[in-house]
Amino acid sequence: MPTRLQIYWAVVLIIAWPCGFILNSSIVAVYLSYRKKECDRILLTMACCNVLLLSLLAFDMTFFTYRLYILFDKEFFLAISIILLFSINFSFWLTACLSVYYCLRLVNFSCQILIYLQRRISFVVTLFLLVSVLISWVINIPFIWTVHIIKTNATSTYQDYIFNDNQLYMSFNIVFGSALPFVVTSLCIGICLISLLRHVQRMRQHISEFWSPQLKSHVKAFRTMLLLLILNLIFFTVFGSLYLAQHYLGDALQTVLWSGTMFIPSGQALILIFGKSKLARAWSKTMSIFGSCARNV
Repeated sequence: MPTRLQIYWAVVLIIAWPCGFILNSSIVAVYLSYRKKECDRILLTMACCNVLLLSLLAFDMTFFTYRLYILFDKEFFLAISIILLFSINFSFWLTACLSVYYCLRLVNFSCQILIYLQRRISFVVTLFLLVSVLISWVINIPFIWTVHIIKTNATSTYQDYIFNDNQLYMSFNIVFGSALPFVVTSLCIGICLISLLRHVQRMRQHISEFWSPQLKSHVKAFRTMLLLLILNLIFFTVFGSLYLAQHYLGDALQTVLWSGTMFIPSGQALILIFGKSKLARAWSKTMSIFGSCARNV
């Protein structure tokens, strides 16, 4: 007889995993079929990272809830935990990378260094992606030596293994894996907001051109960055609570927080789809095809 917790997680997994997988896979499909520019490469990598993150979360929660980890050694659990942490950190850094790209594309800088970076934006994006992968991986290597996993026969909600992590290391991981890219994203949004306000003030003198295509693209890019920042703030709060204050959280609250993380990749995919006209057109076309098929049936 399944417990209430197992039924709850079954419902969450049935809803969250297919939705997130379909949304992010559609982004991957769209950008694989087009010639990829700088922004396209970032969005494609974000979608792939979200598919990995969502799959790992679903895998992890399924094994915990249905006590499947008992079939494996603790080294297997350790490997899954490291890859999960890597995908979480990489997700934060990818949002920062997208914000840096929008900032360099939309803002008119007077600093010669930033002007040079704008001219070499393809190189900057490639370098930022590589550095993001490197940082996200390197900061998780010490996890192997700082965490202690003890197998137990306890019957608590998260049983089979006791997860004793080093609080100092987890603080270090969160600072460089989540907080630092969050600060970078915030700074880019602040710079873009100042640029947008200046642009609006200039356009007020030309009412007929107030809602120009350039201004619309500025607003859409700023809205995308702001929504991603809010989503990352939620993710950062949940992630920090689960890893730094897990001993003070009850089983019920941990379950709610972990289930909430399952919907983060879906939310990020929706923000990207509605923030990029190419993705929105692809989804509109797909929905019209499904609607036609449903009417024919």
